[in-house]
Amino acid sequence: MSRKQTQQNRPLPGEKAAISAWLEQVRFKRRLFGGVDEADVWKKLQELNELYEAALLAERARYDALLEGRGDGGAARDA
Repeated sequence: MSRKQTQQNRPLPGEKAAISAWLEQVRFKRRLFGGVDEADVWKKLQELNELYEAALLAERARYDALLEGRGDGGAARDA
C-alpha cells in the first residue's frame, strides 16, 4: 500500500475535516448570464477563509503545546 493510499484512509483532524466537508458541499448561486453570482462567490470565499483561520489557530495551539512539552518554552520560536 502506498503512502498516499494510507493517508487517504486516515480520518482527518477536526479542522481539516470541516474544510473538506465544506468544500464537498459548497454550491454557488447561478446567474442566467455570466455563470455564477459574484457576491455569492465572495461570501463563500470569506467562509472558507474563516475555516482556514480556525485551522491555523488550532495548529498554532498544537505547535505551542508541543514546544511546551519539549521543555524549551518556545525559546527557539521567540528568537
